[in-house]
Amino acid sequence: MKRSDLTLIQLCFLFLLLFVARASVYGDEKIQIRISNWFPVGVGQDKLLREWGEDLERRTNGKVKVTYHPAGTLIPAPQSYDGIVKGIADVTQHVAGYTVGRFPMMELIDLPLGYPSGAVATYLANDYYKKFQPKEMDAVKVLWFHAQAPGILHTKSKPVTKLEDLKGLKIRTFGSNAKLMSYLGGTPVAMPMSDVYDALSKGVADGLLASYETMENWKFADFIRYSTECFDVAYTAVFMVIMNKTKWNSLPHDIKEIIDKMSLEYIAKSAKMWDEIAESGKKVLLSKGGKIIDLSKEEEARWVEKAKPLFEEYASNVEKKGLPGREAVKYIQDYVKRYKR
Repeated sequence: MKRSDLTLIQLCFLFLLLFVARASVYGDEKIQIRISNWFPVGVGQDKLLREWGEDLERRTNGKVKVTYHPAGTLIPAPQSYDGIVKGIADVTQHVAGYTVGRFPMMELIDLPLGYPSGAVATYLANDYYKKFQPKEMDAVKVLWFHAQAPGILHTKSKPVTKLEDLKGLKIRTFGSNAKLMSYLGGTPVAMPMSDVYDALSKGVADGLLASYETMENWKFADFIRYSTECFDVAYTAVFMVIMNKTKWNSLPHDIKEIIDKMSLEYIAKSAKMWDEIAESGKKVLLSKGGKIIDLSKEEEARWVEKAKPLFEEYASNVEKKGLPGREAVKYIQDYVKRYKR
């Protein structure tokens, strides 16, 4: 064998070793995923998204490394969707109603249609998205949706047993709930949940529309003394768990498959979580001396009648955007009706 041939073989062998070493190094590189969450540390919504990150690391055998940023330290609640689009974080959850008009199809789910539970609202949100596939979500990868337990009325010092009692009360709302409160006779005060505690303490708000879980998670039971169970006009708030589109597209196929499978499982986990924390929040309220007001059927019918124009108004506004607003509202109404109390 010629010396030149030997040298060529040695060079090829050396190149092969370098290639294998390089592939090994890159193969061992972890995929970094940053999760942002704005809920307070330790509450159900915080625990669930943190668990999702830990679960992802475990199921990918450490190929994915998750960094978790809680309590709005990376992105505050109102900017959570834009923060994901811009790549400030890779994964977060966003409330559709916090950015009014941004998600016209998804916001329809928040309407006060008498939701009986967080589970019904959560499964509805996911089935609804699968059916209508609204393009308003195309800038992100949707992982899954979840939705709060029934949103009802809570007041600081004045019991509300009839519509007339709402007159003059400043009630914290968001999204379509502001219109609802106007129709019912109260004064809506729009703000994110993170501002409500101070608003209640300083008298900026006399109460709020929310689910029972806020009595514990956000400590509103420190101020709230009455909860009016107006379940026939109970609303929900739809949350979207989303991933940055560029990050999603960069993931290997096997990691994507794991995440998609997890998303289906976390729909059920979210549904269970919402109803458990609502029940826990109600107990906290009662333990602090809060009282539950159960409206009569006749009075509830009055509230429903006042809310009715809201459904056509929102459906019509969505239709003007060239979207199937009326079909969507009917789908939601029919879905909820099957599970009403």
